Amino acid sequence: MIRTRTRTRTLSTLVFAGILALGLSACDGAENTPTASPTSAAPTASGSPTPTATPMPTATVAPVTLPTDCAALGTEQSRAAVLDGLGFQGGDYTQFVRPVPANATLALGCDWFAGDATGLLVLISTAPASDVAAAAAALPADGFTCTTDDFGAPVCQKTTPNSQYPVDVVETVVAREGVWVFMETSNLDGTPLLSDIVDGIFGITNGQ
Repeated sequence: MIRTRTRTRTLSTLVFAGILALGLSACDGAENTPTASPTSAAPTASGSPTPTATPMPTATVAPVTLPTDCAALGTEQSRAAVLDGLGFQGGDYTQFVRPVPANATLALGCDWFAGDATGLLVLISTAPASDVAAAAAALPADGFTCTTDDFGAPVCQKTTPNSQYPVDVVETVVAREGVWVFMETSNLDGTPLLSDIVDGIFGITNGQ
């Protein structure tokens, strides 16, 4: 009897130990089950403003002002210096054969003369800017010497002897922004007047 009780107790102890082990194993599994870690929030943009492209500055071009009166060309000072003693001629200046751009329209023509070989002619025309540029580019082939910046604009000039008198004839072209300024002088220097004419048209400097 004693042996049997002892065996029964031993079996009961083993069964209880097994049940306890299973319980502990289940608890341990529940505790060791990994849980999803909280997802870290995506970094947010800092308070610094997003850099933007800086627009390139654009060149400011003064408006073109075409003269309409030969008596008001240039300034009073330059007219007195260049035209003193010359008489105004007038006429149909569209008949003058001079270098001019394609598709040009004559805006103003003026002509002063004295004696047989002293005079000054001004022809101011407008044309598409591309035609003005093309005509200016072709002037060297016609004997003109061009500089990039003299009167505040590209200028081309050609000097030829007068076929009848011992004086030079100087042809000067200033081409800019769709405007073609042609000046022809004989036996005088028209530079002061031409400079003021160009100033007045393009607003490069204040003529007076």
